[in-house]
Amino acid sequence: MSTDPVPPSATDPRVVHARISDQPLDPVALEQLVAGPADGAVTTFTGRVRDHDPEASGEVVSLDYSCHPDAEGVLRQVVAEVLATQDPEGTTHVAVAHRIGHLEVGDLAIVVSVASAHRAVTFTVCEALVEQVKARVPVWKHQHEADGRATWSNLGLA
Repeated sequence: MSTDPVPPSATDPRVVHARISDQPLDPVALEQLVAGPADGAVTTFTGRVRDHDPEASGEVVSLDYSCHPDAEGVLRQVVAEVLATQDPEGTTHVAVAHRIGHLEVGDLAIVVSVASAHRAVTFTVCEALVEQVKARVPVWKHQHEADGRATWSNLGLA
């Protein structure tokens, strides 16, 4: 997975960045990618590793994210679909990045930044992107607990 910026998509210039990265995520950099002089609103979501999880029996101390080789392509497809349904007028610009590799509690796992002239659409697109990325992009979490227990989640297994 490359961490280099992605130029605007030839099919949808609203997608200025959609990446899976093994490097620390920078929400300010993503905001700067999407925000322009016509944008009065920028909504940014940062998802952090927390010290607890419903699937954990104790304190979470770290996790390792891994992904399918096609995860970045799926991410781009998810972004395109969300924009088609949540912003059919084409008023937003979007940057999204999901981290893989070893993360400690407090590290950023996902950042979504959405800019537009008005706030309402940025909230709508940002929320939809976070939910769809979590549900559909093949990124898996190996969670490590303080007592040494480790569990996998987000594997898509019933």
